[in-house]
Amino acid sequence: MVHRVAVVDRDLCQSKKCGLECIRDCPVNINGEDCIHLDEEKIALISEELCIGCGICIKVCPFDAIDILNLS
Repeated sequence: MVHRVAVVDRDLCQSKKCGLECIRDCPVNINGEDCIHLDEEKIALISEELCIGCGICIKVCPFDAIDILNLS
């Protein structure tokens, strides 16, 4: 079974210039978990364990800083 997980390109993430759409719209975050949050450098960090690979964060990121990886 392949597990999909979202990953952030740290060079492209500009959380200080966006509305944190990835954090706001993540269904796992909406359900009370902390799947996507900002690290100490204010860059979005996505939990590999919590991410369900839905791709919503990819669609809402205004800087195209998030991609999906297929893990085996």
